Amino acid sequence: MSRSIVLLGGPDSGKTNYIGRVWPALDAGGGRLHAAVQPSDIRFVLDIADHLYSGNFAPRSEHADDRRDFEVIVAAEKGGEQTTIVIPDISGELWLNAAELGEVTTTLMEEMRSAIGALLFVRVNSEADVRPLNWVTSTKLLAKLGNADDKGMPTQVMLCELLRFLETTLSRRPGGQLPRVSIVVSAWDIVDQEKFAKGPEAWVEQEYPLLSGRLKDIKAVDVRVFGLSVVGGDLKIDDICRNDVQENGLDDRGWVAVQDDEGVWRKDADLTLPIAWAVGI
Repeated sequence: MSRSIVLLGGPDSGKTNYIGRVWPALDAGGGRLHAAVQPSDIRFVLDIADHLYSGNFAPRSEHADDRRDFEVIVAAEKGGEQTTIVIPDISGELWLNAAELGEVTTTLMEEMRSAIGALLFVRVNSEADVRPLNWVTSTKLLAKLGNADDKGMPTQVMLCELLRFLETTLSRRPGGQLPRVSIVVSAWDIVDQEKFAKGPEAWVEQEYPLLSGRLKDIKAVDVRVFGLSVVGGDLKIDDICRNDVQENGLDDRGWVAVQDDEGVWRKDADLTLPIAWAVGI
């Protein structure tokens, strides 16, 4: 059975680094999902992993048409039912252009229609985050600068547009169940303890109220929000984290923030959870 999963998000949202970490997790087989068969070609995934093992995040893609697909056969248990998951890693620039123009290529539309789930990424403190101007306080500034301060579509508007694409294109899961979308808030390791305890849903509500409103009103897909740390720290500024990765590797680093049955947000070392939930495994 082939179940395609689409990864979406703007530039600098954390998609590529997640792929670089989720493959070793699948290969190790200690989580909800494990790789039942070794993929035939995962060179680009290994390239990403090499960046992370060296203590650096993978560089951002520079081209809107850049894409690299990751295909792997997974199972929830040894000898269990196998599922082929195809994860197209499409650049954030392409998704941003799709949201701004309101259209996608025919090929991409067909792939989205064949997918039964998606991971929609948004990153804490992303350098590419675009906030709408405060039109009351910015009137004089705009008069002086013209459109010079216009950085394009606000990030939360882009995310709502991508969510709309998913609502209208994703296929139902086996048995007629609604498709699932995992909202993945990456770089969740940099929030303070108070924000962690409130959870990534509360963070989305505070930072992107328009997106939060859409998530509460959505009917065509099931949604669950996860927090994500691919290596357990910020390799750009955290010397201790970077040195530990370089010396000891990534085996015990990285986690997903999930909410337990009592409503408490906690760290889970299983990096496959957002994918496993999206495909219903």
